[in-house]
Amino acid sequence: MSILTRYIFKTLSFGLLMAVMLLLAIDVLFNLIKELNDITSVYTLGDVVFYVMLTIPSKIYELFPVSVVVAVVVSLGALANGSELVVMLASGVSKLKIAMTALFCVSVWLVLVVLMGEYVGPNGDQMAQQFRNEQISQGKATSAAQAIWLRDGEIIFRTNQMKKNSGNDSYELIDVTVFELKDKKLVQVSEAKSAVFSEQRWTLSDLKVSVFDEKGVGTKQLDKQQWASRIKPEILNISTTRPKYLSIRDIKKFQQFNAATGSLQSSYQIAQWSKMAFPLLVLTTALCGIMVLFGQIRSGGFAQRLVVGILIGVVVYLINKTLLNVGEVYHINPFVVTVLPALVLFFVLLMQLSGRLRA
Repeated sequence: MSILTRYIFKTLSFGLLMAVMLLLAIDVLFNLIKELNDITSVYTLGDVVFYVMLTIPSKIYELFPVSVVVAVVVSLGALANGSELVVMLASGVSKLKIAMTALFCVSVWLVLVVLMGEYVGPNGDQMAQQFRNEQISQGKATSAAQAIWLRDGEIIFRTNQMKKNSGNDSYELIDVTVFELKDKKLVQVSEAKSAVFSEQRWTLSDLKVSVFDEKGVGTKQLDKQQWASRIKPEILNISTTRPKYLSIRDIKKFQQFNAATGSLQSSYQIAQWSKMAFPLLVLTTALCGIMVLFGQIRSGGFAQRLVVGILIGVVVYLINKTLLNVGEVYHINPFVVTVLPALVLFFVLLMQLSGRLRA
């Protein structure tokens, strides 16, 4: 690693740390304010803080593109303000080489953030959501909108709440209903007060079974019943988590689960492509900041560079989210809304930095 690369890496890393801490502090503050409205005697202030802390890894991942462009504009802008970039250019270092050096420095941290977004963030989000639901639902009935619905072939599964039992690896479901279909017709409904998953199988307790046939409806009461199903707690956790907060591994597991009934829903496909295109999005936002760096803003002060950096990051972030939402609603090819825009912008900016494309 050359002296120039080490110097840029050190400067950019410090700016990136400051940008991540600034944006994360703002996001955590707004999340705390939002959760304060749900505080009760069972969902206390301590629970709110714990819930928000669990979501921090995923927030760092989600805000990283904005953090990168802020770091580039502020950190390297400080070098430009001190005429250090002018010296680099005068010594024969091209704008493209400076840009590639900055992208290399960003890529080093990008590897760590991608690993966090794949292995740490999704687990934290699922734990946070499960913890929040368990605390809020204490002593309260779960509404239909909060119930968990899942289909496995000709089985439709519904439960009001899922919680992990302390001290062992078993899971318990409250108010379980299993609808069994045959040739798209309802043939049996099993309603259980609870169900426990242990040793790779479900045990339904205190259940009422209604059987529909040509003679009418027959009912029977059972104390317990074993139920073998592909619907496991892991699949339930995945199905109750928003696709954008899932890891690629979880999306693939859900895809395998749905293999018998068809392809993934549009939201899961776009979330998977968005995860894979995340490094390209980060590098593209960094290039946007570098283009501004070599513009008129290099002569501005810290406050001006900070505002411009945040503005660029927010604009790119909003455009990306808008494209993802449009693709999900109108079922557009995931490649078109996740990879293609960032890829085109990336090469246009590279060509402009190399002098092959004039603004």
